[in-house]
Parts: sequence; structure tokens; C-alpha cells
Amino acid sequence: MVEVRLGVAILAAGQSRRFGETDKLTARLHGRMLGEHVAQTLRGRDFSMAAVICASDAHPCAPVWRECGFDIVVNPDAQQGMGTSVAMAARLAMEAKCDKLLVALADMPMVPEAFYSSLILCCDSPASIAISAIGETRMPPAVFGSDHFPALAQLHGDKGARELLALGETCPCPPEWLVDVDTPETLAALESGVRSPS
Repeated sequence: MVEVRLGVAILAAGQSRRFGETDKLTARLHGRMLGEHVAQTLRGRDFSMAAVICASDAHPCAPVWRECGFDIVVNPDAQQGMGTSVAMAARLAMEAKCDKLLVALADMPMVPEAFYSSLILCCDSPASIAISAIGETRMPPAVFGSDHFPALAQLHGDKGARELLALGETCPCPPEWLVDVDTPETLAALESGVRSPS
């Protein structure tokens, strides 16, 4: 059986503008920093490339990211938007000769490990894309086959990968799994166990 080389990139270079003055990834959720949750969920998998793409290698979450097996990769263009981080992730995946790339967001702490596994299985060829979905709404996390790495590597600004997301096979899941923590109110709702729209 041919070994499939899987890469993962956790995007953690956002500007947290809607959260206020605080770096939201350092806010506490269920006893640990928000930015640590996704790395903890994904730790222990056999990744050929595993990176957290962030704005500084001195980020307070960095020790836990490294402990979970992730390299810290600084995006010097982070202020230009998420597209620059996705592009960096794709270039890392190409350098590591990955067959597919899981892109996760550090501010989506509620995605269970089993759902990441489902996405990875759903992306079953170099031409495949597997996308998380709530109804008709498509969003990360997502897994891209290697045919898409060159296009991802050209992304910039806030454009992200929306056009490619529109082409992918959707993997529906409960809305509470895909809560994106953009505001203190959303974080407080998660901490208290109350369902909140993000």
C-alpha cells in the first residue's frame, strides 16, 4: 500500500480585530489558551509536515504548539490577510512532497478529532477537496489534494481559498463544531457551554 503523505497547517496569524486589544488566542477556554486547542486535538497523528503559521515565534502558545509536534512558521505578511498564510501552508506542503494538506484555524477550538479524520478520508485523490459545511455554507477546516497546491500558493490578501472551497466536496457537521471565536461574547458562550453564533 502506498503511503499517503499528509500535511497540516494551523493558521494562527490573524489580527483578532473583532476581539479587541487582546490577542484572542491567549484568552482562556476550558483551562487552556484558545490557540492551544486545535494543536492538542491533532497531536499524535503521523503528519509528514505539521506547522502553525503565526505572526511571531514568541507567541505565548508556541511552547504547546511545539510540544504537540508542530513547527512554528512566521508569516511576515500576516497583516495582508489569511490568503498569505494559506499560500505559505501550500508551499510548505509542496516542499514536504505532501499528497494532501489539512488547513485548520486556530480559533475554531470545537472541531473534534473524528471530524478532521473524516475530512482527510473524504479527500481521496490529488484532485479532491474536502470542505466543512453547515447547510450551504462552506468553511474551514478543509483538506486539499496536491493538484491544488500551486493555486493555493498564489493566494494573497483576504481572498483566502474561497474559490477553491466552492469546488470541494462538502462534509456536513453540527454548527457547534465550527464555531469561529471572533468576539469575547462567543468565547464566553463556549466557556459557559451556551451555544452561540460566531
